[in-house]
Amino acid sequence: MDAAFDNYFQLSNILLADMNALLDGENDSQHWRRNFIRASASLIEGYAHCLREMCAVSFECVAPEIGKKESEVLRSERSFDANERIKLTLRVAYKLFELEPAPNFGGNEWPRAQRVLTKRHLLMHPRIPADLDVPDDIWNEMRDDFAWLMEQLFNFFSLLQQKHDG
Repeated sequence: MDAAFDNYFQLSNILLADMNALLDGENDSQHWRRNFIRASASLIEGYAHCLREMCAVSFECVAPEIGKKESEVLRSERSFDANERIKLTLRVAYKLFELEPAPNFGGNEWPRAQRVLTKRHLLMHPRIPADLDVPDDIWNEMRDDFAWLMEQLFNFFSLLQQKHDG
Protein backbone atom coordinates (compact mmCIF):
# COMPACT_ATOMS: atom_id res chain seq x y z
CA MET A 1 0.00 0.00 0.00
CA ASP A 2 2.92 2.34 0.73
CA ALA A 3 4.10 2.12 -2.88
CA ALA A 4 0.62 3.00 -4.15
CA PHE A 5 0.44 6.05 -1.85
CA ASP A 6 3.99 7.11 -2.76
CA ASN A 7 3.08 6.93 -6.45
CA TYR A 8 -0.05 9.01 -5.80
CA PHE A 9 1.89 11.72 -3.94
CA GLN A 10 4.63 11.93 -6.58
CA LEU A 11 2.19 11.96 -9.49
CA SER A 12 -0.07 14.43 -7.70
CA ASN A 13 2.78 16.90 -7.15
CA ILE A 14 3.68 16.92 -10.85
CA LEU A 15 0.11 17.10 -12.17
CA LEU A 16 -0.91 19.83 -9.73
CA ALA A 17 2.20 21.85 -10.62
CA ASP A 18 1.22 21.57 -14.30
CA MET A 19 -2.32 22.77 -13.56
CA ASN A 20 -1.10 25.66 -11.38
CA ALA A 21 1.36 26.80 -14.04
CA LEU A 22 -1.37 26.64 -16.65
CA LEU A 23 -3.83 28.56 -14.46
CA ASP A 24 -1.23 31.28 -13.83
CA GLY A 25 -1.41 32.14 -17.53
CA GLU A 26 -5.17 31.79 -17.91
CA ASN A 27 -6.82 33.55 -20.83
CA ASP A 28 -9.77 33.09 -23.20
CA SER A 29 -7.85 31.79 -26.20
CA GLN A 30 -8.70 28.52 -27.87
CA HIS A 31 -5.18 27.16 -27.38
CA TRP A 32 -5.38 27.86 -23.62
CA ARG A 33 -8.76 26.15 -23.39
CA ARG A 34 -7.45 23.09 -25.26
CA ASN A 35 -4.41 22.90 -22.99
CA PHE A 36 -6.60 23.25 -19.89
CA ILE A 37 -8.79 20.36 -21.01
CA ARG A 38 -5.77 18.18 -21.80
CA ALA A 39 -4.09 18.96 -18.46
CA SER A 40 -7.27 18.59 -16.41
CA ALA A 41 -8.07 15.24 -18.03
CA SER A 42 -4.52 14.06 -17.28
CA LEU A 43 -4.96 15.11 -13.66
CA ILE A 44 -8.27 13.26 -13.37
CA GLU A 45 -6.98 10.11 -15.05
CA GLY A 46 -3.76 10.17 -13.04
CA TYR A 47 -5.65 10.45 -9.76
CA ALA A 48 -8.07 7.72 -10.81
CA HIS A 49 -5.18 5.42 -11.74
CA CYS A 50 -3.50 5.94 -8.38
CA LEU A 51 -6.79 5.34 -6.61
CA ARG A 52 -7.26 2.13 -8.60
CA GLU A 53 -3.80 0.96 -7.53
CA MET A 54 -4.67 1.60 -3.87
CA CYS A 55 -7.92 -0.29 -4.29
CA ALA A 56 -6.19 -3.24 -5.94
CA VAL A 57 -3.86 -3.58 -2.94
CA SER A 58 -6.73 -3.12 -0.49
CA PHE A 59 -8.88 -5.65 -2.35
CA GLU A 60 -6.24 -8.31 -1.70
CA CYS A 61 -6.55 -7.66 2.05
CA VAL A 62 -10.28 -7.01 2.37
CA ALA A 63 -12.85 -8.30 -0.09
CA PRO A 64 -16.17 -6.55 0.46
CA GLU A 65 -19.08 -7.22 -1.83
CA ILE A 66 -18.44 -5.39 -5.07
CA GLY A 67 -19.91 -5.77 -8.53
CA LYS A 68 -18.41 -7.76 -11.39
CA LYS A 69 -17.38 -4.64 -13.34
CA GLU A 70 -15.87 -3.08 -10.21
CA SER A 71 -13.80 -6.21 -9.66
CA GLU A 72 -12.73 -6.25 -13.32
CA VAL A 73 -11.59 -2.61 -13.25
CA LEU A 74 -9.26 -3.46 -10.35
CA ARG A 75 -7.71 -6.27 -12.35
CA SER A 76 -7.33 -4.44 -15.65
CA GLU A 77 -7.89 -0.82 -16.57
CA ARG A 78 -7.61 -1.63 -20.26
CA SER A 79 -11.02 -3.26 -20.49
CA PHE A 80 -12.82 0.05 -19.87
CA ASP A 81 -12.92 3.49 -21.44
CA ALA A 82 -11.68 6.39 -19.33
CA ASN A 83 -15.15 7.50 -18.21
CA GLU A 84 -16.24 4.06 -17.06
CA ARG A 85 -12.85 3.42 -15.43
CA ILE A 86 -13.13 6.60 -13.34
CA LYS A 87 -16.71 5.92 -12.29
CA LEU A 88 -16.08 2.28 -11.36
CA THR A 89 -12.84 3.12 -9.56
CA LEU A 90 -14.53 5.75 -7.43
CA ARG A 91 -17.44 3.46 -6.61
CA VAL A 92 -15.19 0.58 -5.58
CA ALA A 93 -12.86 2.88 -3.60
CA TYR A 94 -15.69 4.13 -1.42
CA LYS A 95 -16.82 0.54 -0.83
CA LEU A 96 -13.36 -0.86 -0.10
CA PHE A 97 -12.42 1.91 2.29
CA GLU A 98 -15.96 2.08 3.76
CA LEU A 99 -16.45 5.81 3.16
CA GLU A 100 -19.70 7.76 3.02
CA PRO A 101 -21.26 9.49 1.23
CA ALA A 102 -20.25 7.86 -2.04
CA PRO A 103 -20.32 9.98 -5.21
CA ASN A 104 -23.72 10.29 -6.85
CA PHE A 105 -23.42 9.17 -10.44
CA GLY A 106 -27.21 9.21 -10.88
CA GLY A 107 -27.58 12.98 -11.14
CA ASN A 108 -26.94 15.38 -14.02
CA GLU A 109 -23.32 16.00 -12.99
CA TRP A 110 -21.86 12.68 -14.13
CA PRO A 111 -23.20 12.70 -17.72
CA ARG A 112 -22.01 16.29 -18.08
CA ALA A 113 -18.62 15.59 -16.49
CA GLN A 114 -17.93 12.87 -19.01
CA ARG A 115 -17.66 15.58 -21.65
CA VAL A 116 -14.27 16.63 -20.27
CA LEU A 117 -12.71 13.29 -21.19
CA THR A 118 -14.67 13.03 -24.43
CA LYS A 119 -13.43 16.46 -25.49
CA ARG A 120 -9.88 15.59 -24.44
CA HIS A 121 -10.11 12.51 -26.71
CA LEU A 122 -11.18 14.70 -29.63
CA LEU A 123 -8.34 17.13 -28.89
CA MET A 124 -5.80 14.31 -28.84
CA HIS A 125 -7.22 12.52 -31.89
CA PRO A 126 -8.81 15.23 -34.06
CA ARG A 127 -10.47 14.23 -37.32
CA ILE A 128 -11.91 17.61 -38.34
CA PRO A 129 -11.18 21.22 -37.34
CA ALA A 130 -14.36 21.35 -35.22
CA ASP A 131 -12.84 18.69 -32.94
CA LEU A 132 -10.32 21.32 -31.83
CA ASP A 133 -12.89 24.03 -31.12
CA VAL A 134 -13.95 24.77 -27.53
CA PRO A 135 -16.92 27.10 -28.01
CA ASP A 136 -17.91 29.71 -25.46
CA ASP A 137 -21.30 28.11 -24.85
CA ILE A 138 -19.80 24.94 -23.36
CA TRP A 139 -16.52 26.29 -21.98
CA ASN A 140 -17.85 27.41 -18.58
CA GLU A 141 -19.86 24.22 -18.25
CA MET A 142 -16.75 22.13 -18.96
CA ARG A 143 -14.85 23.97 -16.22
CA ASP A 144 -17.70 23.17 -13.83
CA ASP A 145 -17.65 19.55 -15.02
CA PHE A 146 -13.93 19.32 -14.31
CA ALA A 147 -14.48 20.84 -10.87
CA TRP A 148 -17.17 18.23 -10.10
CA LEU A 149 -14.88 15.36 -11.13
CA MET A 150 -12.02 16.72 -9.04
CA GLU A 151 -14.35 17.18 -6.09
CA GLN A 152 -15.29 13.49 -6.26
CA LEU A 153 -11.62 12.48 -6.19
CA PHE A 154 -10.60 14.98 -3.50
CA ASN A 155 -13.58 14.01 -1.33
CA PHE A 156 -12.34 10.43 -1.28
CA PHE A 157 -8.92 11.42 0.02
CA SER A 158 -10.41 13.87 2.50
CA LEU A 159 -12.85 11.28 3.89
CA LEU A 160 -10.07 8.69 4.08
CA GLN A 161 -7.88 11.08 6.04
CA GLN A 162 -10.76 11.96 8.40
CA LYS A 163 -11.49 8.30 8.99
CA HIS A 164 -7.90 7.43 9.89
CA ASP A 165 -6.96 10.61 11.74
CA GLY A 166 -9.90 10.26 14.04
